[in-house]
Amino acid sequence: MDRRFLTCVFFIFFITISLFGMEITLSFVGDIMFHKPIIDSALSNGKYDFKNIFKYVKTYIEKTDLAFCNLETTLGGKPYTGYPRFSSPDEVLDAIKYAGFDVVNVANNHMLDRGASGLIRTIKKVSESGLTCVGARLNPLEKEYTIVDVKDIKVSLASFTYSTNGIQLDKERAYMFTYISKDVIMNIVQSMRKESDIVIVYLHYGNEYQTTPTKEQRELAHLALKSGADLVIASHPHVLQEIELVKDGLKTKLIAYSLGNFLSNMTDPGTDEGVILNITYHKVKGVTQVTPVLTLVQKYYDNEKLLFRIIPVNDFIKKPDKFINSQTLEKLYDVSKKNLMSED
Repeated sequence: MDRRFLTCVFFIFFITISLFGMEITLSFVGDIMFHKPIIDSALSNGKYDFKNIFKYVKTYIEKTDLAFCNLETTLGGKPYTGYPRFSSPDEVLDAIKYAGFDVVNVANNHMLDRGASGLIRTIKKVSESGLTCVGARLNPLEKEYTIVDVKDIKVSLASFTYSTNGIQLDKERAYMFTYISKDVIMNIVQSMRKESDIVIVYLHYGNEYQTTPTKEQRELAHLALKSGADLVIASHPHVLQEIELVKDGLKTKLIAYSLGNFLSNMTDPGTDEGVILNITYHKVKGVTQVTPVLTLVQKYYDNEKLLFRIIPVNDFIKKPDKFINSQTLEKLYDVSKKNLMSED
């Protein structure tokens, strides 16, 4: 009797461990943009330090198994510049690591702001920092996607951009990144599927400042899912758009049409709003839990210096600090009412 009981307990324990071993947590945010006022705000005594910007969101990001962000600037060296041609201090990577990110996407319309040399330097600096760079490659022999091992689960990531703002690479370097096209997405995703447990596609696309996805956004995202992707994550509109769950047999897949701005100095309505999209993903069941943490980019003054920080909306509604005035508190309440999950 005791032996049977112990065998049963061991069996249940083994099954439980196996099931949990098939599950990982993922975190995604949208555009991280370092406009010139943000760069200037981080300069003190001749050194740049951007970590405080991410102080209050760090806890939501670092706890996940894999965290992804879109770095919408180059690390092209001095002079440091913001819009329309971005180049940021290398120290931004220290802040991104501090915040808990593991994967940095560079495929976006500002990736060539400092030309080929700027892109090459950006890729090298991201890799040297210990972060995984996706969305561009230095060698044509490298795959057009990246595979990372997370708790013995193979996760592949590929990124595509709609544009590079009219800046072109010469033909010899055209291999370095991939523009969005249906055939290219299908072929790359199918290759990813063959050697991955989880396939993640990032699309930099959509219409700026539009809170509703276009027909083309929907078609491309669903094409990626049908080709074998499990998650489609996107940004570029600079405002939040809906998150859609898609049933595919036993598996639940997900599309996030725009995660908005995680950090920027933009002033159009909604461009200071973002989200930390935390997902629990099971190898067989797919998406089992979605936890959106709404965020706000706050500009404030301390000792007459303009500063920036990203704050979790609900946390600062519950416990505002001395830098939250009545106008900011009202904004936080407005953002907190947003429901990003699609009703379909």
